[in-house]
Amino acid sequence: MIRIPVYLAIGQWALLGALGVLVLVMFRQLGRLVTGKAHAAPLGPATGSLAPALTYARAGEREPRRLTPGDGRPLLLAFVDPTCPSCEDLVAVLGQLQDGGELDDFAVLALISDPPSYLQISEVFGASGLEIGRPVRRAGLDAYQVSATPLLVAIDAAGVVRAAGPAVRADDVRGFARSARLPA
Repeated sequence: MIRIPVYLAIGQWALLGALGVLVLVMFRQLGRLVTGKAHAAPLGPATGSLAPALTYARAGEREPRRLTPGDGRPLLLAFVDPTCPSCEDLVAVLGQLQDGGELDDFAVLALISDPPSYLQISEVFGASGLEIGRPVRRAGLDAYQVSATPLLVAIDAAGVVRAAGPAVRADDVRGFARSARLPA
């Protein structure tokens, strides 16, 4: 009969117990991700607040531009990334609605956080016809509380945030546009 030293048997059970605890912790984290409760940070600026100004550079250009909401025209600001499938869907929907004339009274801007070279990954971004830019500083993304993409922010003509949150379907975008058209 093979005899195992006591310290090895105790060590083996301790490691098995630690592994069990690790599995439970990971299972709990997976549950949070699946149910969508993992993001404690707010997504987008608060409704009713003034939209922050933002400096961005258009894709393919070096000269920065200043975006100052409240210039008299409502704005749909989409925070998207070319490597995100849901973002591709939002960009495609925005392009279709813009081509169909439903967003003619809006300035529509798609902002990416990835380097502009990533735009080559997605054919949708190039075919959309949208103005695409990249914030010059990370502070721009932080001011709009972009913790996940896609994020759509509807800003009325006075520069007040009317709606902010995830949007992918055409009906979602139309709802955001409707909220930005409402009088203050």
